Amino acid sequence: MIIVGTFQPSIEIERALSEIEELGILPEEMMVLYMDEFPPKSNKKKDSADLHVSSFEIGIAFATGLAVIGASVGFKLVVGPIFSGILAAIIGFFSGYCLYLFQRKKKNKMHPSMPEIIVLIQSSKEDAPIIKEILWRNKAQSVGMRKRM
Repeated sequence: MIIVGTFQPSIEIERALSEIEELGILPEEMMVLYMDEFPPKSNKKKDSADLHVSSFEIGIAFATGLAVIGASVGFKLVVGPIFSGILAAIIGFFSGYCLYLFQRKKKNKMHPSMPEIIVLIQSSKEDAPIIKEILWRNKAQSVGMRKRM
């Protein structure tokens, strides 16, 4: 049987592996794989350009909405609907642009989740349920099993 467990980096992996070794499973029958965190970024300028394009689109959407509201309210104001619509569009654009830009930058500053660790264990059919129980008890995120062919 081949048993696969996925973990977040923690001390529980070491505990699980030591308990499995106490069952008589040799270290040669276990494999631990550290997954890559993120693919390498090829071009930072492209990400920055995408952020500014999206910010511009959100700004235009805010400007359109506030221009309609400003023009509608402008019929009751002294300055008139055209001037109040243009003023509301300018305010809407800058508020939408800045809100989206700051919100995205804040989201990018948050550190990403840790990469997963995958544990592969080759065992006999009799030891498989015990090994699965050990992995679950030591906070595995998921556990799977495949019969040997």
